[in-house]
Amino acid sequence: MTTRVLGIGATLIDELYFTTTTLVPQSSNPAQKTTHIGGVIHNIIYHLALLGSKPGLITAIGNDAEGQTIKAHFDQIHIDHAGVLQAEASTGKYVSILDEAGNLFVAVCEDSCGKHLTVAYLESQLNYIKGFDLLIIDTNLETDVIQWLIHFANANKKLLIIEPVSVTKARKLSTLDLNGVYMTTPNEEELEALGDEDDASQEEQIAALLRRGVSNLWLRQGAEGSTLITNSSRFSLGVPAIAIADTTGAGDAALAGWVYGFMQGENPTTCLQLGHSLALHILQQKGAVDSSIDATMLYHLMKKYYHD
Repeated sequence: MTTRVLGIGATLIDELYFTTTTLVPQSSNPAQKTTHIGGVIHNIIYHLALLGSKPGLITAIGNDAEGQTIKAHFDQIHIDHAGVLQAEASTGKYVSILDEAGNLFVAVCEDSCGKHLTVAYLESQLNYIKGFDLLIIDTNLETDVIQWLIHFANANKKLLIIEPVSVTKARKLSTLDLNGVYMTTPNEEELEALGDEDDASQEEQIAALLRRGVSNLWLRQGAEGSTLITNSSRFSLGVPAIAIADTTGAGDAALAGWVYGFMQGENPTTCLQLGHSLALHILQQKGAVDSSIDATMLYHLMKKYYHD
């Protein structure tokens, strides 16, 4: 069966400032700026489109010049964007400061469009959403919208993946009913935010999420790789050392690579290898998406990084 994927979440304008000398907090720092179309869900869905998966997207953009730029971008790429909402608001923006090694120092996000992705709007798109088998959502969505989507996926037997986005936004999931969530993908800091017990150990946090209904927990561990955990299994995969240019979007790329492998019917090991390989590739360039990627290139990257 062909798996159809729908992403629901934020599309933003990313402004990235790369400091050119050692970053000094609470002071002015020289930097170079790059601007891209971004947002977690956009990045994931765009990579899936480049890989040939023909995904769908529900997102909100502004009725301004930047929103028109994003709309033109959607028209040019192989994404089903029938569910995109153009709101009477300013297009959301993500601004980050990265140190001279490409590591994120701090970032801020302002998105007045996101509030327009309401439960009522999703209900108006119900027939469209039902046409997809796998839903990927981010925590830029409002808490009640996330809960509605979890219940919808559970009731309609849809696979649902939640990308936590950040420590602050991951906290939205801490009190929700997660029964029916197929997978969530926190890093170690976000994992702590997903629970409601501040003094719990990492193993206790993992066990609690599985008890709350998450079927698969994909724990991102930075330079140590990642671990995919279920109630009955645990598999860890390391990553080779690389020179990092920019950490922006690495997690988004990892999930896109994993989902692509899953759609192709690959085994769990290969899915993780594809996810890691796309993330490693993105870490070595500036920007969250490589528009030159395709399926052949992704498998070539996997053989490069995991040739044994």
